[in-house]
Amino acid sequence: MTSAKGTKLGYPPSKYIHIAITIFFMLVFGFLPPFGTVTPTGMRILGLFVGVVYAYSTLEIIWPSILAIVLYGISGLVGSVDDAAMAMLGNSVVFQTIVQQMAAGAIVIYGFGKWFARKTLSLKIFHGRPLLYTWCFLFIFMWANIVLDTIPIMIMLCSIWADIGKSCDYKENDSFYYWGFGGIILTLMLGISMMPYRSWQLGLAKTWANVSGTPINLGAMFIRTGIMGVVILTTYVVLGAKLFRVDFSHMREFDVDKLGEESRHLRPRTKRIVVIYLFFMLVTIFAGTFTTSAFAVYINNVLTSGGLFAICLVLLMVVPSGEGDGKPCIVFSEIKNNESAVSWPVIFMCAATIPLAGALTKEATGITPWLTEVLTPIFAGRSPIFILVAAIIAMLILTNIGSNIATATALIPIIAPFALATGANISVFGMAIIYSANMGLVLPGSSAPAAVWHARSEIPQMKKRVLVILFAIALHMIAQIVVYSISLAMTG
Repeated sequence: MTSAKGTKLGYPPSKYIHIAITIFFMLVFGFLPPFGTVTPTGMRILGLFVGVVYAYSTLEIIWPSILAIVLYGISGLVGSVDDAAMAMLGNSVVFQTIVQQMAAGAIVIYGFGKWFARKTLSLKIFHGRPLLYTWCFLFIFMWANIVLDTIPIMIMLCSIWADIGKSCDYKENDSFYYWGFGGIILTLMLGISMMPYRSWQLGLAKTWANVSGTPINLGAMFIRTGIMGVVILTTYVVLGAKLFRVDFSHMREFDVDKLGEESRHLRPRTKRIVVIYLFFMLVTIFAGTFTTSAFAVYINNVLTSGGLFAICLVLLMVVPSGEGDGKPCIVFSEIKNNESAVSWPVIFMCAATIPLAGALTKEATGITPWLTEVLTPIFAGRSPIFILVAAIIAMLILTNIGSNIATATALIPIIAPFALATGANISVFGMAIIYSANMGLVLPGSSAPAAVWHARSEIPQMKKRVLVILFAIALHMIAQIVVYSISLAMTG
């Protein structure tokens, strides 16, 4: 095909190569001879997962995700394509992401981001100090996320940071976005992993207690992880800004008056959205803190976070805006095509990668027994420090390949017996393993926050995203190896 001027139109050769590699993994790899204990079904799931991640890294998100749903349905792990669609598109994380995107995104769409940027950047303490501004921004939410729900707060913070960047005239693919978004996901994961007292982290803590016979000391873990969090965050902000050559000139010289007069005050509509959204956020905090109360049990087990924020969204679409325009706080037609509120790449990435990553550890794939065979020679007969360091590294690597929840659940029964055999303080091993499991960020299927992070349009290059996250994880790994090794040596 050629244009009117005779110029050939079509894909560059590299794109055909990427498509061919994607198709090979998604369609052909599964028919190769299995290795070790991996089953034919495991080969199909493994190839499908690798193909999807490769496509996300080199091509796009939507069509590989749709193809993944079809191929997952005929993989032999589920009954049919309808079953696959139900498991993937009907996944609770997908529904939760949709309703939370709309509610949190509307806060920014209706002016909160510009107001927040004006109020914070105009404070005298931050004049000419973009590093201090960023550190304070991240530090506050690191501690807040001990009790907050990660996905809605991450969506909101990313939208706010994007608004700050656009207001300061930063362009798409600028290091400012990679470094800033990387800091947001890092700080939120640091906060939620300080002590495993709720959600799936609590499940891992209970699994560890059942396998090892010793529960996690939440207080001791909180002290260690709190110190590590401050050190990791500070190092990321200061050293990361230099390493990724973040240009702060736009932010340092930014004139808040460029945001316009409408940024001086919050609109009535925005105030109502913020109040209602924060109310539901407080309900999630209560449910995550007082887990044994009847109300919390109902919220966590019956209504769930997805249902809670669905009610939040419905209220925002019913409650009057307060601006005398005869409209509700959120007008669906105004947010349905706005990426700050509804990002289809995020939705499809969550739908495809999270179930696939979890499927990797299912019994029918044979991948977990293969991992056991691989890891046993590494841990058998080793010293306590060696097992601790090897467990941290193994958990960080594997939890960034598959689902962090599924991987950690599979590895705890493998590692615990070797740790017990050393006679060392078994609780320290549990803290380190569970703390590592929270950092599934490198690949989109590692965790729900990872899928949201990788799908942001402001950071389109996979290579840059991975470099930023690898730097963050390296800091996390070094800090916990040092702290937990010292703890193990001191406590025996």
